[in-house]
Amino acid sequence: MNTPEDLSDEELLEMLTPRQLAELDRAIAEMMGPEGLDKVISLQVMAQLYTVRAAERDETSALAMLQMAAAMRRRAEILAEQKG
Repeated sequence: MNTPEDLSDEELLEMLTPRQLAELDRAIAEMMGPEGLDKVISLQVMAQLYTVRAAERDETSALAMLQMAAAMRRRAEILAEQKG
């Protein structure tokens, strides 16, 4: 297997079961909350932060952080499409 950093967002998300992905989406929605923040930009910034910090972690933690970042980018894309 490649290192977690070598995997695409799609590959990272495919490693999750549908239930895990739904739980991750729910956790992201709760984390962002209904505040007046621009969720698309906030999600993109958080995803970048998780991606950068993943490089400092062990492989298992890095994988989890990169999966979270991938899910955030996915959610940001969906929200941007809905706004468009």
